[in-house]
Amino acid sequence: MLAIRRTLYSLRKYSSTSRIYDIKSLLKNQSINQKISVNGWVKGIRKQKELSFIDINDGSSSQKLQIVVPTEKIPPGVGYHTSVSALGTLQASQHKGQSVELITEVIELIGGPQIENYPFKARKRHPQDYVRQFLHLRARTNTFSSMLRVRSQAKLAVQEYFNKEHFINIDTPILTANDCEGGGEVFLVQPLFAEVGSQASLSTKYFGHPAYLTVSGQLHLEAMASGLSKVYNFNPAFRAENSQTRRHLAEFWMVEAEEAFLSGPEGLQKLMNRIEDLLKTSLQCVLDKSEEDVSTHWKQNECTEELVKTALSQPFIHMTYDEAMTLLQENSQHFQTKPTLGDDLGKEHELFLTKHAGNRPVFVTDWPKKTKAFYMRQRDDNSDVVLGVDLLLPGIGEVAGGGLREDRPQILRKELDSRGLIDNLQWYLDLRTFGGGAPSGGFGIGFERLLLFVLGVDNIKDVIPFPRWGKHCSC
Repeated sequence: MLAIRRTLYSLRKYSSTSRIYDIKSLLKNQSINQKISVNGWVKGIRKQKELSFIDINDGSSSQKLQIVVPTEKIPPGVGYHTSVSALGTLQASQHKGQSVELITEVIELIGGPQIENYPFKARKRHPQDYVRQFLHLRARTNTFSSMLRVRSQAKLAVQEYFNKEHFINIDTPILTANDCEGGGEVFLVQPLFAEVGSQASLSTKYFGHPAYLTVSGQLHLEAMASGLSKVYNFNPAFRAENSQTRRHLAEFWMVEAEEAFLSGPEGLQKLMNRIEDLLKTSLQCVLDKSEEDVSTHWKQNECTEELVKTALSQPFIHMTYDEAMTLLQENSQHFQTKPTLGDDLGKEHELFLTKHAGNRPVFVTDWPKKTKAFYMRQRDDNSDVVLGVDLLLPGIGEVAGGGLREDRPQILRKELDSRGLIDNLQWYLDLRTFGGGAPSGGFGIGFERLLLFVLGVDNIKDVIPFPRWGKHCSC
């Protein structure tokens, strides 16, 4: 008890003369010979007879700070990933690989002591399939915490781009009465307190009609663009696609943008220029500001660096759907599923196209109408083809999709009627029939797939904090 009082007294004693730093700021500013305090988690400990060397990290960067402490002053229970607070003087270090170290006077164990069955071990790289069993603990691993910092920076970079380009951020609704693309892969929402009865009564009890978790905010963005010109969102989206693949999630994040006054093939070209500029600007910002964390992942997948730098330095390739299909059919012997004219592309087809293009991103345009949603603008010279575009990235496949929107009310009404959507989407038709509407175009980017590309991560479940997929919605 006396020892604890002395420790607490020492910490209070220096509280007016020492400042608590995060390690990222500390290593950047290097306040040599100043009395400071740091908090963090133990990432390594080397005990010697008189002095011990403890590496700590507080999550602010991938770097660790070495603290030098008399062995006798280390509290019982300090071990791998226990949390500690240390007070001492920052000094220049003579040891290789570090510029400074903290000569520690007081070290305190903040959380509980180390336990034997802790699932992660020091200086061991655990397979991601194993780490994924402990979603609530993943932020404690070096690789995952590094990813989270990159994810945060990427999100900020995207928002900074749109702000610079004078786009207005719109919070589109999570609850919606439509499924946007008409695919039916939606989650039905119903109140927990609904009275026992038929499924229909349960689903309509609260709103008076079925409501779903959104699959896209696009339709609502179009409504906002009709008054604001340039809008975007950065929202979660939900799809009840019971896929167990490495690139699908039930809950994921989308970057979506809509821009008014885009029409014709030249409008589609402007839209592709916007997508390319957004990706290149944002990714370059991530590389500049998160270099250490990105490098951590590139070391585990050496080809990723070349793919990313090629994407940033070279123009994206453009080809029409017909050109892509001709190329695929000429090489059909390479595919498990043979490419069929008029059908959508599979992932193996998408990867082939980017590889054939010299491992560069590829825009595929002018899609068959039947492969795209009801809102796609039909070409004036061929109503069976729409002014849509998909962006394919090397090693990933489709990352973005978009196109121009059908702005002719009579054609849009026909499409909505044929799909039985007119009752739910009369408001969407109003955007064209009421005065003041304008042709527009937009796109959506799968944020997690973009992170897969820049980091070279193999599984989409490892670039989102808490992944949800079929039969998996823990914690």
